[in-house]
Amino acid sequence: MKQIKMILIATLLTVTANAGWKTLKTLGHYGSKAFTLKRGVQYVELRKYSTSVEKTPLGKDSVTVSTSLRIYRDSPHNKRIFERMTMKKRYAFKKGEWGGLASSGSWYHNGFMLDTARKTWRLENVRDVIDMVRPIDTPAEIRLVLWLHGDAESHADKYSAKYRKSGKGYIVKEHYVINDSAYGCGDYSYQYKISRSGKIRQKKLLRKRSAKECGGE
Repeated sequence: MKQIKMILIATLLTVTANAGWKTLKTLGHYGSKAFTLKRGVQYVELRKYSTSVEKTPLGKDSVTVSTSLRIYRDSPHNKRIFERMTMKKRYAFKKGEWGGLASSGSWYHNGFMLDTARKTWRLENVRDVIDMVRPIDTPAEIRLVLWLHGDAESHADKYSAKYRKSGKGYIVKEHYVINDSAYGCGDYSYQYKISRSGKIRQKKLLRKRSAKECGGE
């Protein structure tokens, strides 16, 4: 009887701890309608510029440009609306490097906006991007804020995030495992406090331990 009671208490504590938490999906999962563009904004596009260099005598550099996110009220008839606005590293709101035995490279993101008067603009920093969807009041917008301020997901072998409302903002818990020593090999859990204005008020490390591939148990 005592054992059953202990199991019931443990179950109740688990349910209570998870109450109100909702899963955040990957940024690519959310469609355009999951975001709310601010008044006067018609279309937003975030692009990624990547370079790769082969470490061989005859190695060649390769360059790719891809679209990370599109947000719009109505899809523009001309999908090449920002073609004349070239990628520029000095306006990167998110960037990084990577390296391996055979090749290495770097990448960065630029952002562009079309207003309702059909005028194009460049988004020059994280604040510019967040301003396009502020106030933050949907799961997709919370996920965008988290993505803009970190890059753990791109190096992680396992990644998950969840959120719940807290006052006028949100609490987000992020968990990931990285098995590559070049990117901080380990098992991490972080907690963030995010305001509706899109600011991260607090970033707190909840747990850090070695992953199995890094000598952990």
